[in-house]
Amino acid sequence: MDEVNPMAEMGFVHDKQIIVEAQGFLTPCDSIRDLASAVIKNGGKIYDLLDRYENVVNYVLNRSDATNTTDCSRLLAPLLKAYGTTDFEVLQFYRQNLPILPGAGEVMKYFLDTMPTFIDTKMFEHGAYALCEKLGLPHAIANSSSLELDETDMSRKTCKDIREMAERIAKLRISKFQYEVNVPAELDDDEIKMINTLDDIYLKRMNNTEAQEMMQNMAAVSANEKAYALLDIRKNTQVDLDGTAYIGGEFIDFQVMDLIKDGNGLAMAFNGSEIAVHGSNVAVLSDDCTVAAVLVSKFYDTGIQGVFDLIDNWNRETLEGPDMPDRNLVAEMLSRHPKKLPEVYRVTRDNVDEIAAKSDAYRSRLFKKYAQKHAAQ
Repeated sequence: MDEVNPMAEMGFVHDKQIIVEAQGFLTPCDSIRDLASAVIKNGGKIYDLLDRYENVVNYVLNRSDATNTTDCSRLLAPLLKAYGTTDFEVLQFYRQNLPILPGAGEVMKYFLDTMPTFIDTKMFEHGAYALCEKLGLPHAIANSSSLELDETDMSRKTCKDIREMAERIAKLRISKFQYEVNVPAELDDDEIKMINTLDDIYLKRMNNTEAQEMMQNMAAVSANEKAYALLDIRKNTQVDLDGTAYIGGEFIDFQVMDLIKDGNGLAMAFNGSEIAVHGSNVAVLSDDCTVAAVLVSKFYDTGIQGVFDLIDNWNRETLEGPDMPDRNLVAEMLSRHPKKLPEVYRVTRDNVDEIAAKSDAYRSRLFKKYAQKHAAQ
């Protein structure tokens, strides 16, 4: 005889859940890059090189054992320590410098009041903590990349050596070649030199040092970790992929979004990078989080087909009509956009390249706008 679940009998068991990557959706910045720029000499360029190295090694060269050893946040950690950064300084940096998109707090509280809600972000834990503080969210819902600077012992010689390595990295040129998903490409000279240099630094020179130990002890949120987290959440909540909404935009969101898309869930690229859009079935370009809540509320009410139908009829008449499940959300979004609605797209094989390029360009402009706004303050 099947065991009776009294909570299910009363209708208290959720059949929908949502997971979000904060960057691009709640905060319009690459938080780790911003930190690197602030505390490491030539830190912005170094981060860009490490980020490209991670992507090329994992997704172009397809090194089977590289995912955990070439994660950008992991590679950056010894440099932060070598330049004397402390955990308190990192936390204070994010408390003072982390930008928030309009509607972020209200939207996340709506999610929390409606369904199981999780943040799974590549941000350092200090940034995720500061984000939750700013938005009034419980810290327990956020999974992020670990970083322990104060607890890491690193000799003065090692710190000096790493700073010299950082200067060597900063002299590299960043290839301008744009890779396409699942399209083989030949590496140019700049790319080859970058890979050889970073392989030498991270796989040879840092081998058997305090820096290597520091990187090995980190729990970084990367592509594989996001996929594993999805499976763990699914196991704990008992909500299948067709009841899962995911909002992301990072390169590393592609894999988990692709899984949810294939499972008939909502895989929303919100101000997504080009690669992230290729893993999505819905793309949003907006500097206001409220539109995401409108789409998620429709998903909560009718599933993915209802979201597709709404996007196919994305106009004020439809949004003001009787079929919208949450009138307050819609009214708030319309009041924020009296002239032009946020850009919302259903992503298909036929239009993915065009929308991905458009979204990537919008993401770059949005991040640049907030960076300039902060610099002017």
